[in-house]
Order: sequence, then C-alpha cells, then structure tokens
Amino acid sequence: MMRWLMLLIVADLLIAISLLSGAASAPRADLVFISGSEHRYLDPQRVSWLHDIRIVECLFDPLVRTQLPRMTIEPSAADHWTMSEDGLHYTFHLRPDAHWSNGDPLRASDFVYAWRRALMPDLAADYTQLLWCIEGARQFFKWRSDQLKRYLQSDVHNLESAQRLLDEAYLRFEQTVGVLAVDEKTLVVHLARPTPYFLGLCAFATFMPVHADSVDRQVSLNVDTGMLIQDPYWIKPDRLICSGPYVLAARRFKRDLLLNRNPYYWNRQVMANDSILERIVGYPQTALLMYEGGEVDWLPDIPSSTSLAADLATQNRADVHIIPAAGTYFYNFNCQPTRSDGTPNPLADRRVRRALSLAMDRQTIVTRITRLGQPPARTFVPLGALPQYEPPVEAGVSFDPEGARELLASAGYPGGRGLEGLSILYNTGFGHEVIAQALKHGWQQHLGVAVSLQGLEVTVFGERLKNHDFAIARAGWFGDYLDPTTYLDKFVTGNGNNDAAYSNPAFDRLMEQAANELNPAKRMAILREAEVLMLSDQPIAPIYQYVNMHVFDPDRVAGVHPNPWNFRRLEQIRVRRASAPDADHRARTR
Repeated sequence: MMRWLMLLIVADLLIAISLLSGAASAPRADLVFISGSEHRYLDPQRVSWLHDIRIVECLFDPLVRTQLPRMTIEPSAADHWTMSEDGLHYTFHLRPDAHWSNGDPLRASDFVYAWRRALMPDLAADYTQLLWCIEGARQFFKWRSDQLKRYLQSDVHNLESAQRLLDEAYLRFEQTVGVLAVDEKTLVVHLARPTPYFLGLCAFATFMPVHADSVDRQVSLNVDTGMLIQDPYWIKPDRLICSGPYVLAARRFKRDLLLNRNPYYWNRQVMANDSILERIVGYPQTALLMYEGGEVDWLPDIPSSTSLAADLATQNRADVHIIPAAGTYFYNFNCQPTRSDGTPNPLADRRVRRALSLAMDRQTIVTRITRLGQPPARTFVPLGALPQYEPPVEAGVSFDPEGARELLASAGYPGGRGLEGLSILYNTGFGHEVIAQALKHGWQQHLGVAVSLQGLEVTVFGERLKNHDFAIARAGWFGDYLDPTTYLDKFVTGNGNNDAAYSNPAFDRLMEQAANELNPAKRMAILREAEVLMLSDQPIAPIYQYVNMHVFDPDRVAGVHPNPWNFRRLEQIRVRRASAPDADHRARTR
C-alpha cells in the first residue's frame, strides 16, 4: 500500500511540474482560473454541466442576467420589457447597441432561432422541457418527434424528402409556438400558463441567442434519419460569433481556453477585465500548487468530496471561502425495466432501490470522508434553498440496515442472494471514488450485496449517464433558477436530465397540476406532494447537501461573490496583480 501511495504522490508531482513548466507557454490574461474538467459542450442549447455553463455565460448574452450580489434580475440584451396583467404575455425590447462580435446587430429573430433549436428533438437538448411553459412548445416537440418516427418508417429516405419535412417543421413552429420577432429589436413571448420564474429562465443558457446566419450555415441533414446535424466545430474560435462580454480567442483541448473582450459587447465599458484564461487541470492538488505558485487567481471548483477540501477547511485561511450550496450530491439508480443486455433490471423494483438507500450511512460519509460539514440529505431539494418551499424531510430515507434487509428479502433477495451484476459508475479526479468505496463496503457488510466500481473520464462518464448506460451512478445537481421545479422537473418522464430514467405517471400528473396552479401556496403544496412521491420511489439516493468552496485572495480578487446558486459574472471579476516582492511574501505566508 505504501509503495502505491508513493507512486501516486510522485505521479502528482510530475504532473504538477509539467503544468507549472508549461505555464510560460500558456496565454496571458487578466483573470486566470482553473476548471477541473474539459468541456463537453459550449453550445448554449445543449449545455447542462456547471463548468460548461460558466463559459457559455461569457460568450452569449441572454435577455436578462442575474445581478450580483443581490441575485435579482436585471436587463441585459433586452434593456426593458413588459408583462401582461395575466402573466401570459411578455414583450422584450432589445437594446439598440446590442451586436454580435462580427458587428451584426443582435436581432429578435436570433432568439427565435435559438429557442427553436432547443425545441428540435434532433439536437437532443437536455433542458428542452424548460421551454414547455411557452405556448405550443411542448406540442411542437412531440409533433417533430412523431414526424421523424414516420420518416424512419417510410420507404423514401433522400435529401429532398428530409428537406421537405424540415421546411414543414419550421413552418409549424412559426404557426404554433408562441415566440415571435415582431421586428428586428422586439421579441414577443406567449406563455401556455403563468410562469412566475420565467424571467429567471430567460437568464439561463438554454434561452441564450446564437448567431442564426452563421450557425445555420453549419447545419446539415441526415438523410437516413431526417434529423438535423449540427457541425460540432461551429464553436471553434475561428467560427464562433458571440454576443456576450467575450469572444473565444483560443482553445487547446484539455489544456486551456482563452477569452478576450468582445469589441462589440454593449456593456464593455464597465467590464472589470479584458481577458480570461481558463486552465484545465484534473487534479485538485495540482491546481492548488499552481495557485500557491501564483500561476492562477481563482479556484472555483475545489471538489467538496476530496480530502484536500477538508484539509483546506481546517487551515483558517483568509483565501478559502466555504458557503452552503443550493445543490445535492446523490446516486442515480437506473429505473429501466431491463439492463443493456436485455435481462431484467433488479433496480426497476422500488424495494431494491429503497433497500440500497436505507443501507447508506450518510452521517459517516460527511463526518469521516468529506469533512466539510455538509448536511446529510434526505430530500432532493436542499433545505433552506427556497424560503417559500419546505422540503419533505419526513419522507426521506435515513440509515436503517435492518429495514433495508427486510425490504431486500421482500423483493426476492434475502441476504443479498441473487442480486448480482451491479456496478457504481463515477467520474474520476474529484474524490468520488472514496465515497463509492464506502458505499460498496456498506452494501456488502449490511446487505450481502457485492458491487463493482468503474471510474471514467468526465466526458465519457457524461455520455454514459445520458444514454442510461449504467446501473448505479454518482451525480450532483445545483438549482438553475429560484423555484422548486429546477429540481423536481428532472424526474418528469422523458426529461433530458432524467438520467435515472424514472417514470411515474402519478408524479407527472402532480407536476402538471402544479404548473397550472395559480395560487402560490397551493402550488408549493402540490410540488411538495410530488417530492414525497418521488422520495418514496427513490429513483435517486440523496447523500448530502453540497457546500461550495472557492479559493481566492480577497485582497487581490474582487467581484467573485460566492453564492449558494453558483451564479457567476466573470466579466465583473477584477484582479490586482501583485509585484514580485508581494508574490514572494504571499508564497511564504501560505
């Protein structure tokens, strides 16, 4: 064991030396920070991971943004808007000086184009359902899905027929979906129902515009399926046209990403920096070494599940910032009736899922492994995240090995016998393997159930989740806007983020009922009932509520504004560069 430990330490040091020695070749920037993972997508209609959204927010300008530190909605691409008395109709007026990075004016039709992209099942956007509050949006999504199914079943597959179907889809969108560009600078949105958090949605990545003309030139049709194909390279620096504070100046796979000030951004005169360099470092210890060496200014992604985070928390450092987070660390159970090999899936039985969850010793995990004071989680919506909503703690699962054994026996697996072939999938580099090992040991000890462990690089891991290609998988979820639906919509049948493939018609009905309830108190009660039902089924096992850890020197770095919701405004972060003597002093006092 000691030999392997030494080898790991040496490997980490070699990686750190390599990264530090390569720092001179990295681009220089006003703000330098580290991301723990390479990006999956930088397409605003497809992103769903926090580190992807963080960059997308720099490149594309939504109608509105979240003001920090107050966390209220303020104008962005739209300088003002009006709402009808019944809450069903919004009119957004784009500011006259909003432009794309090539000088083209930002048009209302660019938003229409982007929202249509998000509603096309062709592009498989994870957050498609967020747009279903718009009149006709849900029906259009289903209509296009059925249209593509009919095309697949037909005998004629050629470019002409695929194009004819696409033209028909575009016309139907124009005629039935409540999004309209009245003129170049006026966007009208008709909602299917009052949506009190709609402006919060408009600040989110899925609702950001893309440059319609340039993106459309990089779209083609798959003759075999009739589906649109988006060229994945449209987000390369030499192709991407941006409307946000920055342009994508350079990108080196798994190394770094450089953002430069967008010369056409309407609010560039108040930006606190001209350039941002994101360095991609998968090892938290290496990231800390680079920070200590003065190579980076900000570490926003110290994984709270690692021993490094726990050690930093004990050092009473002025540059370590820990706050409660509006997010939950949990495990997905694959709820599909069969496994990938066609055999029956034991996790389709809620008793098996509940038994595995009951055998999780959450308190020991947060006390002995994560050690950051994370509250053990019994609900999916974090406690205290939303003042108007009280999560149903009484419906959650707590540590009960005896009850777990009884449930497992009732499901036909007494003493764990016959429950085979289960594995835990996790992404490497963030300390998740330690929690996975603890759960593996606990299930063996308390239930007699043996599981295997499989760690994957984050991009491959993400694809496995999306394709439901796992038995049990670690996961984390942070709210995107200030409403319980940002958590609970995830479990609606067919939701793009429903990695567990959970489906319960009763839950779906409650979520639909809540969507149509105008009384705020009654709406919250219905959503609470929905969470009670979901927790009874346990498609996921909540483990703990996140805390966020940032590392930055508050005397040098201003404008970060850590907050529970991970809202960011990178264009507002200002760094005071230290002189060489100051840097030497900083290194000595850490």
